[in-house]
Amino acid sequence: MSKYQVCFIGNAIVDIISKFSDENLKELKIPKGSMQLIDKKSSNKILDYIKNPIIISGGSAANTAVGFSSFGGICSFIGQIGNDDFGTLFSKDLNNSGVFFENKMVETSEETSKSIVLVTPDAERSMSTYLGASVQFSINCINKKLIINSKIIYIEGYLFDQSDAKKAIYYCCELAKAHNCKVALSLSDSFCVDRHRQEFSELINKFVNIIFSNESEIQSLYQLNLQESLKKIKENVEVGVITLGSKGSIVFQNQIENLIPSVSVNDPVDTTGAGDIFASGFLFGLTNNYSIEDCGKLGSKVAADIIKYVGARPRTQLKTFLN
Repeated sequence: MSKYQVCFIGNAIVDIISKFSDENLKELKIPKGSMQLIDKKSSNKILDYIKNPIIISGGSAANTAVGFSSFGGICSFIGQIGNDDFGTLFSKDLNNSGVFFENKMVETSEETSKSIVLVTPDAERSMSTYLGASVQFSINCINKKLIINSKIIYIEGYLFDQSDAKKAIYYCCELAKAHNCKVALSLSDSFCVDRHRQEFSELINKFVNIIFSNESEIQSLYQLNLQESLKKIKENVEVGVITLGSKGSIVFQNQIENLIPSVSVNDPVDTTGAGDIFASGFLFGLTNNYSIEDCGKLGSKVAADIIKYVGARPRTQLKTFLN
């Protein structure tokens, strides 16, 4: 019997979220709507511009883990933090949210990773991420027991930006496969897919059972239109989600697909984490034997809720959406 339903593996990042003007974005030369990697100096420069930010533990896979736990799911998280106040905040925040996390590799001189999320008046978010301690994510950070004792491991695509992390991912996938544990991959970001297209394809062909993607990410992966890309991914994985923003989402299992309508929201405030929280609803449904269509509907429902306020973490217990 598995102790955890899902083990989430990703960058341990603290989110610093602030409302921001389009003018300031241009001034700082930040590409609107993108996720860019920045150095410590650039991180400090942007932070100087920010007034009264919301500071919360984040990172794509960690956000999905917190959402999953909020439904009542049992899960763990693997990631690397620094020995600083932000690292302490991340660890406490995650454990208080019901997600089991312990920092396995304690020795690091780097600061905890930060993602500065700038939200413009149209609710679009532009992310600038300083990877810090996350670049030291390696096989040494992996607690084998967490993977062996899970039904699914969920891998954040952003980890592919570090070479040691790639080796750790392959190690985790081999372990999962040997212990009859399914592998889920989130493609994370179309720019990330552009950087690692070939390696993502190889990982998918060899290990991945469940894929999470949006429209631009899947099209970037196969460099084809949506229909052709869908056809390709369905040949390679059993279960998948392609989110289409306001057009809803496509979910599939064993080649059979369903179009899930989006839940309309008047005046969205912040789209940060909508895809992450969709994944938590979908995974909760999947691990509790919902039909694939109902998994998609649950994901859609909570994604619509999270864009009503700033931040990528639920403000109410997601269990309330199960009625």
